Amino acid sequence: MVKVMIMKLHYILIPVSAFFIVACSGDLGGRIDQHSDVPIPTEVTVSGVKAIPGGAVIKVTIPDDENLKGVVAEYERHGVTVNTKISRYVDSLVVEGFADTKEHIVNLYSFNVNEERSAAVPVTITPDPPAILTVAYSVAESFGGVKVHIEKNTSKANLAICILRDSDMSDMGKPLNQMKWVEVTTLFTASEDIFLSRRGIEPEEAIFGVYLRDHWGNVSDTTVTVLTPIEEIQLDPSKFRNANLSDDNCPSYNESQYPVSALWDGSGLSAIPHFFVSMPEGPSPTWLTIDLGVKAQLSRITTLPRIGYVIFGGGAVRDYEFWGSMDPTGKEAPVTDDNPYGFDETWFKLGEFTQAKPSGYLENGLPGDITAEDIQTFNAGNDFELDPVQYPHCNDELRYLRVIFVNTFTTFEYGHGTSNRQVQTGEVTPFGLVLESYR
Repeated sequence: MVKVMIMKLHYILIPVSAFFIVACSGDLGGRIDQHSDVPIPTEVTVSGVKAIPGGAVIKVTIPDDENLKGVVAEYERHGVTVNTKISRYVDSLVVEGFADTKEHIVNLYSFNVNEERSAAVPVTITPDPPAILTVAYSVAESFGGVKVHIEKNTSKANLAICILRDSDMSDMGKPLNQMKWVEVTTLFTASEDIFLSRRGIEPEEAIFGVYLRDHWGNVSDTTVTVLTPIEEIQLDPSKFRNANLSDDNCPSYNESQYPVSALWDGSGLSAIPHFFVSMPEGPSPTWLTIDLGVKAQLSRITTLPRIGYVIFGGGAVRDYEFWGSMDPTGKEAPVTDDNPYGFDETWFKLGEFTQAKPSGYLENGLPGDITAEDIQTFNAGNDFELDPVQYPHCNDELRYLRVIFVNTFTTFEYGHGTSNRQVQTGEVTPFGLVLESYR
């Protein structure tokens, strides 16, 4: 019985194999993805050209030709021929990636189902200046490294910011091609105006170079500056104390279980007693003050939430403010736009910050959908850079750090008068330069 089945199987396979041999040999009409006797399609008509940074948008009129499958724009970029395709149901082609504002020829072709092309329709385009020529960028020393400022990226182009370093200071006037460049890092942004920092650079004088690179490999000129990064350390939490000042208004819900000191215990844990919880009926906004035990200039402040608990919701902190003082008096001051809390005149604002959410908040400020990246970012905590451009006193000398919980996700959604104004959060860790120690 087995032998009979094998014989039948062979009998079936022979004609099938023969069929494929014939089909592949071309005797049945060539490639199976091609169609015979399809005419060359009619050329498109150009109805408009609009310059864009580094390119152009070419608008075309698609002819009423059933043989036309799509349109391709073919042009040369960096000495290489590239193309952009659209289907017959689209009327605009985008050509981009040019590094200048010179005239360029783009050839348009209609093509059919066999990819056979019509005659070329040449179009002359003159790109607007690309981002690498219009974006302003500068580099300055900052705590722990350098800071790059990107401005005027009005087209919101995707840019790489390349930072170079040469530690040889023996000849600062040498030409670029003689620099002993070491690549420090490459940062990426599409923001119109942003500061980007690179830390972990030794606080020694060196020559720094910065240039921009776009998506197509075009590069800007290199800006060269001599900088000395400012030393940055994490402040020693063993010196921290709850200042418990007379005008603080954020008592712990249970100091033995949810102590203020959990804000600097260094655990990174969410188990009791490693996070702070305030009274549910406490004020909002609410604040407390940390005596750092040193005179310092702060560069940044990191925060951790109560990890994994009510992510982007409940008592998790949405909005922060940080203030500093060397010697607070506790005397009330008039409430103003610059001092909405009536703090005494010794206090100065370090910055205002919002819990990071990579996918962004809704227009009304609520979290909306929460992605896997959002969750990862929430649990990893924030790294809030103090910006002296926006807050001129943020690097001033201080001993006392006031942490203001401006909004939890609950108070943001339901208002400061909501019945549950409880704050639940993890650590607050300042970084900067220590000038003097008091204990």
